[in-house]
Amino acid sequence: MQSTKLQLRIKNSKLKIDTGFTLIEAILYVSIITVILTALIPFTWNIIEIGSQSAIEQEVSSNARYISEQLKYQIRNASGINSVTSSSISLSETISALNPTVITWTAPNITIKQGAGATIQLNSNDTNISSFTFTNNTSGTNSTKNISFVFTAQQAYTGPRRDFSFSVTAQSSAELRSN
Repeated sequence: MQSTKLQLRIKNSKLKIDTGFTLIEAILYVSIITVILTALIPFTWNIIEIGSQSAIEQEVSSNARYISEQLKYQIRNASGINSVTSSSISLSETISALNPTVITWTAPNITIKQGAGATIQLNSNDTNISSFTFTNNTSGTNSTKNISFVFTAQQAYTGPRRDFSFSVTAQSSAELRSN
């Protein structure tokens, strides 16, 4: 009976030894996890940075496209041109409530005012407009009334950390349909 108790104690002590991690195994596991995390953190950071760069590019490009389309729409649908300067244009409209339609660039925004209505900013607050120019390409005989414009849209982030900047230049022209 004594020998069976001794054998049980030996078996029990062996079971206790086999059920845990040794110090070397724990150090090995911690070092493997550290190596994996060290490789994943820069990769994850790059993904986040690329996402913010993409969001900035999309915001600026979208604003430039919207402003360009809005300017072409207003010019094409006007009944005439009242005046053109390098930073503003006044268009006459057949609908009296919209007459005149004035598009103005006052850095860093492009605004539109139709008749007695409120002035509306065309670009978002996240985008600045710079280097804006209207050009009157109307023929000497007034047979064609064409206006061209060029502007640069850029991100408006003014915080202390500007890791990435993006700008896009839009250039187009439109002819009045009333010719």
